Amino acid sequence: MRSTQLQKSELWEVFKVVCGSISATRLRALTLWFNQYVLDPKHSVIQHLDVMNDMIRELKNAGIMLSDEQQVLAVLKSLPEQTWGHVKLVLTHNEQIKMIDSVVSYPKLEADRKESKRAQ
Repeated sequence: MRSTQLQKSELWEVFKVVCGSISATRLRALTLWFNQYVLDPKHSVIQHLDVMNDMIRELKNAGIMLSDEQQVLAVLKSLPEQTWGHVKLVLTHNEQIKMIDSVVSYPKLEADRKESKRAQ
């Protein structure tokens, strides 16, 4: 029993060193928020992508490193099918787009295109 408590204590210390001073609860909340985040209808896609970038940065600061593939999938999942389905299709099947920067720039360009079309 004593060795189990010691192991848990040691694991917690290692966790704190790796993740900084962030609590396990906060880390869990950040991860859930990132995995369930979808575009808020009140926000532009640019605001949405900025929030996602902030979440990725917070997770990175907490010691959670997401691969480019994980980041790309999270962004694609967060865009609603009704209004962004065609963009998601293009981004999913385009072999040239593998990095998060490419994925983020495409919806921003599409939002600018839609805005200029509305202005006309």
